[in-house]
Amino acid sequence: MELNFYRIITNGKYRSAQHRAITNSSRARLSVATFHDPAKTAKISPALEPPRYREVVYGDYVLSWYTKGPEGKRNIDALLIE
Repeated sequence: MELNFYRIITNGKYRSAQHRAITNSSRARLSVATFHDPAKTAKISPALEPPRYREVVYGDYVLSWYTKGPEGKRNIDALLIE
């Protein structure tokens, strides 16, 4: 699941990196998971003008990950300003 809220904040300039792990059969692998999220009540909006995405409450945005979003669109696409 891509954390598209970075794309919203940067107004589409930056995208989250896709995670990809490459294993090595001769060495053990150590993974350290770290997580950071804004408060569920925080409003996420583009920092640059003119905005390409609508403002959204982060908690609502997270809940939309589990659906296809409004009108069957991906949650990030549903926030695009046309």
